[in-house]
Amino acid sequence: MPNIGGPELLLILAVVLIVFGAGKLPDVLGQLGKGVRSFRDEAQNDKPASVAAGSTTSATTATPGATIYCRNCGRPNPSDSKFCTNCGQAL
Repeated sequence: MPNIGGPELLLILAVVLIVFGAGKLPDVLGQLGKGVRSFRDEAQNDKPASVAAGSTTSATTATPGATIYCRNCGRPNPSDSKFCTNCGQAL
């Protein structure tokens, strides 16, 4: 893996500032962080299909019209949703 030091990081930051601008930088980095967190969560929760199909989750046992709360952000979602309407996390 390449060794990235201080000058390289400053150059990358300068390019990112030029491309996105200082105003959108917090939004871009926040979305990048959410994406990395989601990827890590899904990589750690990697289960075989037979085990995942046999497990009971709130999404499969919910009654029609019930509300499912997202494990990632805690927002309510309709019971027929497969992904969170706020953060996009799989339910």
